Amino acid sequence: MSRIIFDFVRSLTFREKAYFRRFSRLHSDTKEKNYIKIFDYLEKQEIYDEQALQAHFAEERFVKYLSSEKHYLLEQLLNSLINFHFNTSTNRKLIKLILYINLLTERGLRPKAAKILKQAKKLAYQREEFTIILQLIQMEEELLFSHGILNFTVQLRKLKEEREEITRKIQNLNELRLLKVQARELQFEDYPHVIDPDKYPHIFKSDFLDNPETVNSCKAQDAWFYIQSVKYYLLREFKASLESNRQHLQFFEANESIFTFNQKLPLLSNYLYLAAKVQDQPSFQEAITKLEALEGKKDIDSIYIGYIKYARMLELYYKSNQIEASKTLIPEVNQYLERSEQQLGSTEVDYLLILLIRAGILTGQFTQTQQWLNHWYKIENVDTSLNIIKMLSMITYFELQYLNLLRYEIDSTYKSLKKRKRLRKLERTMIRFFKKYTKSPNPAPQLSAVKDLEQDLEVISEDPIENVLFEQFDFLQWSREKREMMELEMK
Repeated sequence: MSRIIFDFVRSLTFREKAYFRRFSRLHSDTKEKNYIKIFDYLEKQEIYDEQALQAHFAEERFVKYLSSEKHYLLEQLLNSLINFHFNTSTNRKLIKLILYINLLTERGLRPKAAKILKQAKKLAYQREEFTIILQLIQMEEELLFSHGILNFTVQLRKLKEEREEITRKIQNLNELRLLKVQARELQFEDYPHVIDPDKYPHIFKSDFLDNPETVNSCKAQDAWFYIQSVKYYLLREFKASLESNRQHLQFFEANESIFTFNQKLPLLSNYLYLAAKVQDQPSFQEAITKLEALEGKKDIDSIYIGYIKYARMLELYYKSNQIEASKTLIPEVNQYLERSEQQLGSTEVDYLLILLIRAGILTGQFTQTQQWLNHWYKIENVDTSLNIIKMLSMITYFELQYLNLLRYEIDSTYKSLKKRKRLRKLERTMIRFFKKYTKSPNPAPQLSAVKDLEQDLEVISEDPIENVLFEQFDFLQWSREKREMMELEMK
């Protein structure tokens, strides 16, 4: 519990902290002064230390009840944030209106309660807050039962039909949300592309998904568009996925009153990624402009905007072989990562480091690349990226001609991937090449090894099962460049 409170305090924004202090002053008694002392101490701590907390308050009378004081602190933090954020989302505004309706009804002020209920219902329909609409329908029925009026039965019947329609919308939305999750799970498996769509008929052979008329709300339509884009992506039809994503973005922007700006960020991120992947620079620039327009907006995560912008720009520059643009961008991304790493999740840090490592290889900055590789190994819970990291590690040591480190990395790569049952054709081919290369110091056998590698990679690049990592790094292009360079050197 103590760690939870510490993390909660650390998560507060400057404005939330300021509001909490004002909120606390409005409820000042002795007990609350104690929880403010704890709050002040936790706010200054960089790393949570329970023993240091106990020692700091050792002379305070309330130290005997420190656990209950911490519980009270969390309760008051939650109360203040509820007040602070009551009007920051439609859902919270509606909950506030429901509380008004309850209070007015309890005091017999039913006409006023009915008026607010009508306003709340209109807002709930505008924003498709279906579960709240069901709650409002029930409250409307209770008002009818407690205050008999003309056409009482007719109105109850209409509310019954309304409830049934909203329930259908909820079921429709939930079905699409489930399919969306299942599509995402397919996307993030070890092989992120589908070779045999018939194995997944619920995604690729679904009458429900193939018929847009089955979608009966904007929120359901949002999920439907996402699934269509992922379906094309999983089949490696990237241009079709981009077009589907474009339609999704247009739909989103036509219905922005239902969604939030933060919901737009992942949509723009996907759009930028696909535009970079197919090297559609006009679409990419259009999306970057839309992303930058969100900077500075209230309640928008500026760290996440920076992450999307830098990650997608590195993707575009690599795919389009923009070496000078990559060189210019790399220091900026590196500074961003140093500033923001603590606010990013391990998955985001993992991805940015892989992009920097790849950009370092593209631009020939191999010493810096080695530093990023060392940084990557300090991240927790990113085992899914191990295959590409191991390949890039061996390439980096090869480029630096650190042959002893390369020999160690060859052995480490083989053991770690074999243990995880992830030694595939590409990985075995790269390991075999580096072994051959390090066995002889003479240029002729080394060139022969590079030529063999190029031929093997040409075959692998055409294999839809084995060429997955080629989308993260162009191994074939790299081998060609090495062969051409070595041939020039031997002339």
